Amino acid sequence: MIERAIAFGSHGGLVGIMAEPVPARPGTPVFLFWNVGIQHRIGPYRIQVDLARELARRGFASLRFDLSGMGDSEVRQDAQVDQQRALGDAREAMAWLEKRLGARTFVPIGFCSSVDSAHVLSVQDARVVGACFLEGYAYRTPGFWLRYPGRLLDRHRWRRYVTARLDVRAGRVPVDPRAEERALMGSIFARKYPSPAQFAADVRALVTRGVRTLFVYFGGDTDFNHHGQFREMVRARYDRAVVDVAFYAEADHTLFRVEDRERVVRRVVQWASRSFGETPVSR
Repeated sequence: MIERAIAFGSHGGLVGIMAEPVPARPGTPVFLFWNVGIQHRIGPYRIQVDLARELARRGFASLRFDLSGMGDSEVRQDAQVDQQRALGDAREAMAWLEKRLGARTFVPIGFCSSVDSAHVLSVQDARVVGACFLEGYAYRTPGFWLRYPGRLLDRHRWRRYVTARLDVRAGRVPVDPRAEERALMGSIFARKYPSPAQFAADVRALVTRGVRTLFVYFGGDTDFNHHGQFREMVRARYDRAVVDVAFYAEADHTLFRVEDRERVVRRVVQWASRSFGETPVSR
């Protein structure tokens, strides 16, 4: 595996890291990663670094890059909104890979907020042949509410809540961290989900195009609480070879536990190998 820093884009200000297998595998899709929220291109707890390197060991090239105005990338001098800018940056990454590596197909991997642009790119761009969505769009279904009362009896959830409240009372944290998070997300990082009907239609469109997808959800205080919820959301059952779903009930949203990150990395790499073939290379 070879890793190298690159600068690209129409303004030359986008910065990323290529991870390439040795020997190269012409004709395979290139995987794309970009910022999650305001985080650097490495992703939460460096999971995107781990994913890129493990994919390279299976014979897949990838590019993890910073969007304009984030991390090491320069600000664009335009008036585009965040999603338009992210889509433009992703397409410039694809154009650079087409020119320099001869790449023709791509697989974006979105995590939480970066799912927004990865979803649109996957639906709109025919060069996308696969897509992985970590903590992607989730909609509360009858099955979700049927299982919801169990969360109120979860001792681990109550322990986290009591510990947080005691920390606030003791002055170990300045304010309720959950209240601060809610205020921040509501004012700065507000996201507009597609409607449930639109999401289901988008999944059908990807299936019709033959795009291989993997949807990975985690437990905790989220809007997804059982494996069958995805089928309820899209109101259809799809072949696992085309639409694959994984649910890790014990994992936190940001995968702060090493074992959870390792499980997710293995799952994504297994899906990539099954969907697009693999040629393991020496470490």
